[in-house]
Amino acid sequence: MGLASNIKHNIENNHPALLRLLLGIRRGTLKPVCDWPEDKFVKGVMETYKRHMGYTFDLNNPNLFTEKLQWYKCYYSHPDFERITDKYLFKQYVAEKLGEGYTLPAYGAWTSVDDLEKDWDKLPEDFVLKANLQSDGRNIKIIHHKSEIEFSSIKSMLRSWLHKNNTLNNSWEYRMYCGTPRILAEQYMANFADQLYDYKLFCFKGKPHCMYVATDHFDKQNYPITFYDMNWSRLDVKYGLHVNNDVPKPPHFDDMKRIAEVLSNEFPFIRVDFFDTDEKLYVAELTFCPGGGCTKYDPISFNQELGDLLELPLN
Repeated sequence: MGLASNIKHNIENNHPALLRLLLGIRRGTLKPVCDWPEDKFVKGVMETYKRHMGYTFDLNNPNLFTEKLQWYKCYYSHPDFERITDKYLFKQYVAEKLGEGYTLPAYGAWTSVDDLEKDWDKLPEDFVLKANLQSDGRNIKIIHHKSEIEFSSIKSMLRSWLHKNNTLNNSWEYRMYCGTPRILAEQYMANFADQLYDYKLFCFKGKPHCMYVATDHFDKQNYPITFYDMNWSRLDVKYGLHVNNDVPKPPHFDDMKRIAEVLSNEFPFIRVDFFDTDEKLYVAELTFCPGGGCTKYDPISFNQELGDLLELPLN
């Protein structure tokens, strides 16, 4: 079967709306998701949920946590969305809430690869490049021994990071749509190399309820994810296809909880993410919809438990 026949077969027999969308965006004949009208966007959100979770529900009467996150994606708003979701701008947001020094130091951010190239010699030998509008470990490049790297060898990759269709500007997270794609350069933390733990606290109205720890985040596709309560007791919860793995209590656990309370008190729900080392604790990210609300929790009673905590402004 030729390429054209394959495309036609997929469109007719698999997910017609999604595939037509992707093909149209690539050809420049359809608007990206961020330019869709509200009714079409909501329909796409619901179709995506059904494809991942296997069922649909009444968006006006959500129950489970993952269901309520779909409403959250479509209708919840906040004046600081752009600063919170942009990995570069959120550093300023956190500094305003907590003071300086709670996020990884940044050397700069660029909206053009050519501008980054002009500043290349000003950057240190070791640092980290990342896209400001991505998640889950995508679009990150650790630069070791910069002087041994030909910038031309990474230009194509970096340009792809700035393309709207490769960012969360084109996801079902409308909060990202006002964001400007940037390439961010951050300080390389050598003491992260052997840890690679992400601590992610689920917070409801300023109160951390539980958390999970992601380990080997950059090394494995279904890296271990393990849930704990706020007393550091392991919870019998499985998240998607991720395995569980016992993790030692982080050095600054009490500080995590205190900071998470401050950063989450304005929101019905937000996840506050941290990196922790023996020396210092850093706020890594703020997330409104973990896994896009399209990752299963096992047992389902845990999905219900979180859903009961998420009070949406439905009226």
